[in-house]
Amino acid sequence: MDSISYNIYNFIYIAVIILGGVTLTLTVILRARERDRQHGAICMFAGSIFVYMLTDFITYYYLGENVSGNLVFSLITLSDILFCVLVTAWVHLIAVQFREEPAVTKKVIALSAVYIVASQILSIDLGRYDSYAIHVESGAGKTALQIMNAAYALIIILIGIRFMYLLVTRYKSGGSRNVNIIMVVLLIGYMLWTAYWDYSIWYKTEENLIDIYAMDPLILLYAILNGFLIYYFYKKDPLHLSESQVAPEDAIDVIAARYELSDREKEVLDHINKGRSNKQIAVELSISENTVKRHVNNIFRKTETQGRHEIIFKISNVTGNEVKNRGEK
Repeated sequence: MDSISYNIYNFIYIAVIILGGVTLTLTVILRARERDRQHGAICMFAGSIFVYMLTDFITYYYLGENVSGNLVFSLITLSDILFCVLVTAWVHLIAVQFREEPAVTKKVIALSAVYIVASQILSIDLGRYDSYAIHVESGAGKTALQIMNAAYALIIILIGIRFMYLLVTRYKSGGSRNVNIIMVVLLIGYMLWTAYWDYSIWYKTEENLIDIYAMDPLILLYAILNGFLIYYFYKKDPLHLSESQVAPEDAIDVIAARYELSDREKEVLDHINKGRSNKQIAVELSISENTVKRHVNNIFRKTETQGRHEIIFKISNVTGNEVKNRGEK
């Protein structure tokens, strides 16, 4: 890569990171307004990819410069850790869409933790951080590290393939499914590229690695993700900059449709929104208080909220566009 191309590459990288900082801010605002697992996962993913990209750029931008070996070691180690955090957040974001798949995130967290600890111990033992040279001599340790890197990438790819199978076989077509399919395909594709990058580290020359690193698809992916999240923020309009006030009954209709509440649960939700207690709701609907409690718990479970305050907050944040879109269906 010549100096002009290198400068252009750095400019694009910095521009994408700056845009990512704006996107992350908008995502945090959206998370504060939409307090559910889905938006929590989006915020976590946006934060992890921003921090990883920033650290990764600093790490490889300064490699070869006049910095101490300890700093290089710290940056590379931090970058490796943040990569695993990013992969975990990526899988978690997809897994959140599958309400029956909460254990996947825990397994990936455990897998990433074991992988990062074991791989870093091996890397230190092999002397990869003793100098700027990233190649090491052949031996059992090198082979073990190669196998470990390939195994981690393969397991994530297999998880992605399983998600793809579930999306294709269990879920109806629609915009949400298509977005999830894209996220899964990008995850699989990026892990394949990561495996190629790991291979290149061991078998390519230092000069070739610079050109290979410049082909990192995560830069383009991050730019597209930023555009999508900004558009998503605009559509959700969490600050209600362009929305008129939504009637409570319309907001409840949107929530009931979004989370597939039953007619009775919708009635109970309406009374919750009016500030009535379980006992008052039981009297109003002529049902037992225990039945009301069961409906309330079902509502909390389906809407992924922890109490009345959160569900009322969610109702209050329904936008006019959501009401309009529901009316057009």
